[in-house]
Amino acid sequence: MIVIVIVGVLSAVALPNFLGQSVKAKATECNSKAGAIMGLVAAEHFSSSADATALLASEIATNNTNSKYCTFADAGLTAPKYGLDVTGKTGSEIADKYDANACVDANTGKRDLTYKTVTSGTPTAKVANCS
Repeated sequence: MIVIVIVGVLSAVALPNFLGQSVKAKATECNSKAGAIMGLVAAEHFSSSADATALLASEIATNNTNSKYCTFADAGLTAPKYGLDVTGKTGSEIADKYDANACVDANTGKRDLTYKTVTSGTPTAKVANCS
């Protein structure tokens, strides 16, 4: 009987921690994709800022279609700075549990990505700083 109580208490403590780690692991996909997009756009900027803007739009559309967990949106920065707002995709396991901001300054090469994951409540990531 005591063993059952101990197992129950340990389960009650461990389960929320496990769920939090699961959200963080799935958010890694979003962070990786956001970083890759920012790198591609910064490289394209050296060819043409108009092409970089078009590439950003194309990558957002492609990744929104292909990503299981993430929704990407243009942060509305002006060239040579480009940015993304990333959230957990509606209906996914990280919906309303993940928020991120990513940016790159194509002239300086400075990149930043900030994110926040939560198991309850609303996540709000700090604004990425590429200045």
